[in-house]
Amino acid sequence: MNIMSLAMNFLTPAIVSRISSALGIESSFAQKAIAAALPTILGGIIGKSSSPSGLEALGGLLGKQDPGLLGNLGNMIGGAGQSAMVNAGTSALGSLFGNSTLGTLAGAVSKFSGVGQTQSQSLLGMLAPVALGTIAQQQKAGGLDAAGLAKMLMGQKDNISSAMPAGFGDLLKGTGLLDGISAPAPRAAAAPVQPASYTPPAAKSGGMPKWLPWVLALGLGLLGWNLLGSRTPTAPAVPKIVYNNVDVGGQAASIYEGLKTSIGGIKDEASARAQLPKLQEFATRVTQLEATQKQMPADVKKGLGALIGGYVPAIRGLVKTALGAAGVPAIVQPVIDSILDKMEAMAKA
Repeated sequence: MNIMSLAMNFLTPAIVSRISSALGIESSFAQKAIAAALPTILGGIIGKSSSPSGLEALGGLLGKQDPGLLGNLGNMIGGAGQSAMVNAGTSALGSLFGNSTLGTLAGAVSKFSGVGQTQSQSLLGMLAPVALGTIAQQQKAGGLDAAGLAKMLMGQKDNISSAMPAGFGDLLKGTGLLDGISAPAPRAAAAPVQPASYTPPAAKSGGMPKWLPWVLALGLGLLGWNLLGSRTPTAPAVPKIVYNNVDVGGQAASIYEGLKTSIGGIKDEASARAQLPKLQEFATRVTQLEATQKQMPADVKKGLGALIGGYVPAIRGLVKTALGAAGVPAIVQPVIDSILDKMEAMAKA
């Protein structure tokens, strides 16, 4: 279970479009702001759950969540209920984190995304019920008491850390918001963390970049998979590509595996509709990864691009098969085209 992915499932492209319209900003700015704000809110909640008083306060907020709100976001945002939802969400976060810290978060989101401070504050109010409502759903589904809730949230640290955009955490230093998801690093004093821990060495007399053999192996594995049809070869190891302590190579591999499953599961109109929410989630994850890649040093950017470029042919083959089924293109082609366009752009970076 990935609490970040579950929360993002409610922020479909249609909902993001309504958010951008309601805030009067471009959709790309809204996406970037959401990508920064949502994992921070979830990370802050995890931090609060680590203390008895914080866990008690969180439990009170979860008990007040409207179970039907998540399914009604499209009507609330931009509708008559938006103001009440934003005020309630802002109040909830203010009571949990403190109004001063919440203001700092709004300022950081504004600076990172280019969205105005006022719009950032409203966005946080919109995202609060998404974060709290998702957690409340999981607590209810698992029948979790306070101790079980805290344990569940603590198990989400890596998922939320991986979703955090590169560089955004620097804007929140001293706020304590991310303390709950910061992994201890006992060897940090002996080896200072570099901005990008993946740095291919310079070529030695005709040598090649460190990532290239891995990408070649990956490409050969995918080629064999395409040629052998139903046979499933042993998956080649994914090269370790790390930026700002985040395994972006692993993120790319996870997206690829998920796309294979989702697109490969499309056989007709019914299965296309069933897979559409998952494809929309992958579209958001690809957008987030693309935004991260743009901030990377050239060598790391190229390594990630080469990795993703190796995935594209296999995905295109699955897409061709899926879109050949009657009625399927009208349902999923726009989101699939968007995913492939971004992957191809990343491969060329």
